[in-house]
Amino acid sequence: MNSLQTTKREVSAYVGVAFTLATAIAVALPHANINKLLSILVPTVAVVIVTFTVTPRGRRRELWRGIGLGRAALRVWPAALVVPFVLCAGAYGTAVLVGAGHLDVAGGDTMATFSWTTNLVVSFAVSTVFILGEEIGWRGFLLPRMQQLMGDRRRAALTTGFVHGCFHLPLVLIATTYNNEVSPWVSAPVTVAVITAGGVFYGWIWDRSTSVWPVAIAHNSVNTAFGLGATTVLATGGANVAAVAGETGYATLGVCVAAAVVLWRYARVWHTPEQRSVPGPVPAEVA
Repeated sequence: MNSLQTTKREVSAYVGVAFTLATAIAVALPHANINKLLSILVPTVAVVIVTFTVTPRGRRRELWRGIGLGRAALRVWPAALVVPFVLCAGAYGTAVLVGAGHLDVAGGDTMATFSWTTNLVVSFAVSTVFILGEEIGWRGFLLPRMQQLMGDRRRAALTTGFVHGCFHLPLVLIATTYNNEVSPWVSAPVTVAVITAGGVFYGWIWDRSTSVWPVAIAHNSVNTAFGLGATTVLATGGANVAAVAGETGYATLGVCVAAAVVLWRYARVWHTPEQRSVPGPVPAEVA
């Protein structure tokens, strides 16, 4: 079996296993918050299953080396950390401007601020490790294979983001623990659209670093930024801030699409020749 055929089998098997497990979790535990944690781990479980059932024995080590767990790629961390907070500021800033919410930042003494900051840093570090459970599957495994099959890194990033977004549908449509501030029939398409656009950002981080670590940091930074936004911008009267700036908010969708368009058109990493022909990390670029 040639390399392209193996890649197609790996992609099909991964998507099938991941969606089957995600649906099973949503059906079995529709009201238990642990369903979100279990779903985070599903992509890595799917990669492990594919490794020992589909991937030829001689390519298994190559598969896991390609995920980039052994590379820190520190120079990409600033973008992974900062860009999500810029996007969050745009989304929640819009909520304040349209009158859906108001900024509520409580003051505190120095020790309280230090304790809060320390807890945030520790929580961020721990959460990033958990987010690896998703990104090992989406950007570490699926994205490089989509790049090989599609021959275009930008379209592969967008497509991987779309599949990643659809992966959330069992939690949105079956369970009651995910994005339950608005109707699931509104939440479902917007969630998919937001994560699809976010896939361009994550793909950009991956292609700059060829490491899953900065992608996990970027993903967790998004979660952290929007979590902080939800606690610092409170609803004004009966307004629903989540409908504007939550994960299913129209302002969130707007800033994510805008960022995706800018990266799609101007990111230097996507305007240089690709140097590989088999699944594995793309050579890192300067920007």
